[in-house]
Amino acid sequence: MRSTASTMLVATAILVLAGVAFAGDTPDATHDYLATFPHVLSREGGGAQTYRLEYHLFNRDVAGATQNRTFVTGTYTRGIEEDRMRWSGVEVAATGGADAAMPHGAPLTIMEGFEYGLSEEILDESLYVRFPNEDLKHLAKTMVWDGMMIEAFDLLKEDFAGLPANEFRRVAEYEDFDIRMGDWGSIKMRDMRVKWSGVSMMHGEPCAVVLYQSLSNPVDAGPTKGRSCYWGQFWLSREDGEIECLTLNKDIVLEIPTGEISSMIMNLQREVRFEKTG
Repeated sequence: MRSTASTMLVATAILVLAGVAFAGDTPDATHDYLATFPHVLSREGGGAQTYRLEYHLFNRDVAGATQNRTFVTGTYTRGIEEDRMRWSGVEVAATGGADAAMPHGAPLTIMEGFEYGLSEEILDESLYVRFPNEDLKHLAKTMVWDGMMIEAFDLLKEDFAGLPANEFRRVAEYEDFDIRMGDWGSIKMRDMRVKWSGVSMMHGEPCAVVLYQSLSNPVDAGPTKGRSCYWGQFWLSREDGEIECLTLNKDIVLEIPTGEISSMIMNLQREVRFEKTG
């Protein structure tokens, strides 16, 4: 039986196409629209874009109980002066367990105007010297690296031209790809896959909806070891080739030594959403 999500996507596609494919086009043309991944346009010279970030971090124990939660919002601007990015308006709120009320966010002024380029600069510890403690450094790095998901898929989108519908394909550029994250450690990205799952509307524009996943990534942070898996989706506009929205879910399990023969298990989960605002 067709799932509710699939039904909604098909219904949306029909509404989008009602004034386009069905007004004089043949059923074969409609089939081609749904069966062929859309040609995407290059953003070269397209100017800056802004996204609203919503970032939920859950720190859980091995049984899944929430120890504490963090909620971050902010504005991510990309495409400034030859592929530079900037953060502004960042606010952070934190609380205890799963049932504790989340307070209003407090401005994180040290992130205001934080800017960097689309390069290995983001992996250099010197970029983060402005942050006075390890917690703020880690938050900044996480926000930077999450933003790189938009940049990665923006660079790869023209390679998706032959992407079939409803079939996962490996992304060769991220097969056994080591990412050294400054002095924190490294993550090996393995077996990233993407799937064109359907069409939908976002911000009044018809979009191709692309799912992605990478589920077996070793983490090496010195004595701390673990694994990271992540998945999500993004909406790629059929009108201008811009990413209208991107979601990211990440699950990291770490074994942290607490003594010569003892250790603790930590589970960090993130739910992230970047939605285009301009």
